[in-house]
Amino acid sequence: MQTNQNNQMLIPKIMDKIRFSKNKIINTEFLNEYQIRIIDKELQRNREKNYFFEGGYPDAESKILIAYPEREEEAFIKQSIYSIIKAIKIELPNEVHGKFEHRDYLGTLMSFGLSRDRIGDIIVYKDCAYIIVLEENVEYIKNSLNFEKRFKKAKISIINIDEVKPKQIEFENIKISVNSTRLDSVISELLNTSRRLAQELIDLEKVSINYSVETKYTKTIKEKDILIIRGRGKYIVNQFIGKNKKEKEVIEIKKYK
Repeated sequence: MQTNQNNQMLIPKIMDKIRFSKNKIINTEFLNEYQIRIIDKELQRNREKNYFFEGGYPDAESKILIAYPEREEEAFIKQSIYSIIKAIKIELPNEVHGKFEHRDYLGTLMSFGLSRDRIGDIIVYKDCAYIIVLEENVEYIKNSLNFEKRFKKAKISIINIDEVKPKQIEFENIKISVNSTRLDSVISELLNTSRRLAQELIDLEKVSINYSVETKYTKTIKEKDILIIRGRGKYIVNQFIGKNKKEKEVIEIKKYK
């Protein structure tokens, strides 16, 4: 989740990189979906054309920006992604199948002193995990993982991104009824808690809309908004169904599993 201050610093940094791309290929660190949206909007506003976002597989959430000189062809540049992004595959022994979650892998990686933007998506299966990283960090991460006690019996290898097995996103369907589509009202119903607690979560900056921290209780929720409540889950506001007999707004929400 990004604060306004983070974003104000991000745009000039990216634009500086773009200026360098007039003479050579450049790439950023990994960006989240909100950052991608605001950067893409800014680049279009500046009529930049020679760039694309890449995360290693089609539905990746975290992606890097790659910008390149006008003389280069995008199709050719896309082939260079194999030298910019790599993946680490961790194959687990039978005795620990299903034991590790996304947060376990991420926590381990962060303990190596890496910033979050050095790590792309982490795809977790019962028997293995794929970690997408920048090529410049891949050897360090692999070697560090080999010294981790929890992975001492695991097979850890560096692979190309076309060997990554993407995971189908699964959702739990939820329907809520609210008097108002205000953020605090929606969170209250979604978590089956009081409006007061919902407001406390907002005050503590634990709530984001479309990957940007939201601090206004009265913010109106719209269809296709992505809500993240830290420690409580990630949700998509799928559709407004209409009013029920009590004149409450019925909303269909999908929760990421």
